[in-house]
Amino acid sequence: MISYFVYTIISLGCSYVLYVLLLRKQKTFQFNRFFLLSALVLCLVAPFLEFELFKAVPSITQIQLDKFTETNAIIDTVDNVTIGEEVIVNPYRANPVKIIYGLISFLFIIRFSKNLLQIYKLTRSEYETIDHLKLIKIQDSNMVSSFFNYIFIPKYNALSIGDYESIIAHETVHSEELHTIDIILLELLSCVFWFNPFIWLYKKAVLQNHEFIADEKSVLSGIDIENYSNTIINLGQKENRVPLTSGFNFIQIKNRIIMLHQSKSSVFKRTLNIISVILLFAGIFVFSSYKDLKEPLVVVIDAGHGGHDSGNLDEKDIVLNISNQLSLLSSDNIRIITTRTEDTFTTLKERVEFINTQNADLVVSLHANAHSNPLTNGVEAYYNDKDEFKDKSYAFGKILLENQMELFSTNRGLKTVPMYIFRHINSPGVFLELGFITNEEDHKVLMNADRQKQIAASIFEGLEEIRKSN
Repeated sequence: MISYFVYTIISLGCSYVLYVLLLRKQKTFQFNRFFLLSALVLCLVAPFLEFELFKAVPSITQIQLDKFTETNAIIDTVDNVTIGEEVIVNPYRANPVKIIYGLISFLFIIRFSKNLLQIYKLTRSEYETIDHLKLIKIQDSNMVSSFFNYIFIPKYNALSIGDYESIIAHETVHSEELHTIDIILLELLSCVFWFNPFIWLYKKAVLQNHEFIADEKSVLSGIDIENYSNTIINLGQKENRVPLTSGFNFIQIKNRIIMLHQSKSSVFKRTLNIISVILLFAGIFVFSSYKDLKEPLVVVIDAGHGGHDSGNLDEKDIVLNISNQLSLLSSDNIRIITTRTEDTFTTLKERVEFINTQNADLVVSLHANAHSNPLTNGVEAYYNDKDEFKDKSYAFGKILLENQMELFSTNRGLKTVPMYIFRHINSPGVFLELGFITNEEDHKVLMNADRQKQIAASIFEGLEEIRKSN
């Protein structure tokens, strides 16, 4: 979520700079409107899109997994092992930052709703029809403004005939161009992205451009430009505009007068500026949505046991094969790091030291369970509920368990246990028991090479889900 906010701030900032440098002083008002609104929406949507510029070349060969047969190894059962009781931890503990963000957004939404209600009440007043416009005289504002086809004029403000004609022409343009839709969109985005300074700059730029469009079209309709300029000056000092409306005298007077009298640039210069903006913005859009710019989820896969420590029957080989399959799935989005790639023994201390140098987002320790009762089956997971990562470990473990249910019939749940590795690593950790090797059905799954690939794929799907939710 934080990375998304950062991307939107950067991309909106870059596109706003483009507008200021190449478009703001150009009399390409309709294109400016299109650019501002499309850039605003695309920059907010781009981080959710991903473009792969290069496709990974698939490997020509597949690593052949060895098939194992049952041995007469002594089975370590879990009957005499004491573990913590299953504890349900709420992984969605309130985050102070999220609470503050939600509260401020809620207050903005209340303000927006209040303003809409105020306008709705004004539209219920008596009105005078002028063409398709509905003119309403109000007491609460001393500014001329419009909302769709409603025009609000101060009740006690005496207007000259010239001023009145200029106002009607100006507000007619606002109505015909549907500028109110732009304003409502900007208000809604401000409620959600109020923390982004460029949202407010975009809002100001869009409203200013609205006035430029209305000024230009009003003069082109036949109104004398000098009289129109005088009207802007005469009414430009008014304040207290009705919220969510387009105002005749809303934007800085100086900017409007300068733009009104400014000559258009040459067609070549305008075309060059527009093409430059399109190309540069396309680069910003690709930059915002290119997947390689997103932080990958770094996951350490710890294949349990190894070497002289065989675990339960063929456990060390089964989890190693699954770990190696997971390493083949490593991508730009999810980077897989394994603690061992061969049948070697590594002490718990050595594993912890290696894991803590990887700056991992998650550690998954793979194991195959065993029990004296051959009917006991299913997958289960463990996590440490005594460290600072307990909430994330719980949430991640739950996702990984649920993704195994297509291969195993029983979900034995998420439990707590103070294992050595999870008490000493500096990241969230999940101890994943992939079925019971002592159960006939689970044993068939664990010993089958194709099933081992499926287990690895299901774990990877869980990691993708974790990355999206993280």
